[in-house]
Amino acid sequence: MPDEDDAERRLRKLALQHAETRWLALRLDNDAKEIRGTQREHTRRFDGIDRRLDGIDGRLDGIDGRLEGIDGRLDRVDRELQEHGGRFDSLETSMRSLTQMVGQVLERLPESPDKH
Repeated sequence: MPDEDDAERRLRKLALQHAETRWLALRLDNDAKEIRGTQREHTRRFDGIDRRLDGIDGRLDGIDGRLEGIDGRLDRVDRELQEHGGRFDSLETSMRSLTQMVGQVLERLPESPDKH
């Protein structure tokens, strides 16, 4: 009967291994379902983040356009300031020249007799 006992032991061992394998397969299946659920949730979150980022990109594009307009206006104002600065320098030079000429004319005028 050793062969029968041995066969029974092997059969019980195989049944136990089969049960363990089935349990592991079920556990693996549950883990896969949980991972897929988590993956769907993360995908949904990432899609939401992508939509928000697209909105932010659109707003940034609008801001970039406004900044370019401001840069253009600042460039025009800078050119105008340079032109006015040049005019002011020219006027200042003319005023100094006129002041010197008036000073020279005043020096050449004879002194009035009342001052003596």
